[in-house]
Amino acid sequence: MFRILVVIYISLISMPSSAWWGKEHEIIAKVAEKNLTQQTAKKINSLLEGDRLSDIANWADTIKSQSKWSHSKRWHYVNIEKGESIEDYEVSVGGDILWALDYFYWQISDSSKSVSQRREALMFFVHLVADIHQPLHVGFSGDAGGNKKPVIWESQNRLVNLHKIWDGLLTSPNLTSHQYAKKINNSLTKDKHLWLKLSFKDWADESLKLHQFVYDFKQQNNAKKPLYLGAEYKNKNRPVAEKRMLQAGARLAYFLNLAFE
Repeated sequence: MFRILVVIYISLISMPSSAWWGKEHEIIAKVAEKNLTQQTAKKINSLLEGDRLSDIANWADTIKSQSKWSHSKRWHYVNIEKGESIEDYEVSVGGDILWALDYFYWQISDSSKSVSQRREALMFFVHLVADIHQPLHVGFSGDAGGNKKPVIWESQNRLVNLHKIWDGLLTSPNLTSHQYAKKINNSLTKDKHLWLKLSFKDWADESLKLHQFVYDFKQQNNAKKPLYLGAEYKNKNRPVAEKRMLQAGARLAYFLNLAFE
């Protein structure tokens, strides 16, 4: 039995991160759709050949296993070492999420690029805007953005990792993607203009600062045993995760409106 648990644990910590789960990416894209101008929505519909943002929100994850796109895995996150700030950031060899956001947004905005180039850039950008708002995609290399932090989730005695908690276990109520998007979009506040115009680097800094909540376990961690995280952790952090999804969707719409108008 011990050997079986060891195998499960090794599999758990070695799995690559995929940021928000498919449903969460779809929700963020649907929030963005609700905040696009009519002109931008029309141009996006044409560029995506009839698809909506929510239809292509997960494309960048689905291609990572293909040899052609294996190099794109590193574009979904950035590592910041403990004790460092975002001001210490330098572009990683091969790129990272901050490099990719700049690169693909530039391609979207460049009308001299081909339709296929701008379409591909848009599909990456939609996904990566969501990714950078998941706090553990601005993570520590030491625990692989929470992937090497095993936890027992709620009363299920279910072994997962901390990254998976923030991928979707915090935000998985019995609502459809449309209902969830409507719910969090309705919580847009009058002060949204204070965070809409922030830069990609500012978004990363926000995620890094949210680690104070992500890693607040209210207990000492025995390195040999997984942490138990239950209702208290979920109730405290679900609003944090939902705000990040809201910010991602509203900001995605803001930057797309700028690019297409």
